[in-house]
Amino acid sequence: MTRTMLAVLLLTVCVGAGTSSGPRQPDPQVRIDAEPDPTQARALDRWPNADDLARLRSVEGKSKLVILRALGHPYRVTRRPDGEELWEYPWSAACQVRVRRGVCTGTFYTGGY
Repeated sequence: MTRTMLAVLLLTVCVGAGTSSGPRQPDPQVRIDAEPDPTQARALDRWPNADDLARLRSVEGKSKLVILRALGHPYRVTRRPDGEELWEYPWSAACQVRVRRGVCTGTFYTGGY
């Protein structure tokens, strides 16, 4: 009887350990695309402050993924014939990010005055 219980216990441990091994697939809800999606744009419902402008300046030289994490999705993306993308954000007046080959080459903001 003891040998049978020991065998069942050993089998349970071995089978249980095998189910948790191996690489796991990433959760599809956690995945962040590095491409802008204007349908996900969120307006800045106030005038930008110093922290917002610092975030805008901080993305210069960074990848698309870093831009999206810092600023969110733009409301409009214009792709130019030379390969440059112009991302426009729904901030007061004008807020733009220029992207070439997946990297931010410059930012622009004006309060309209």
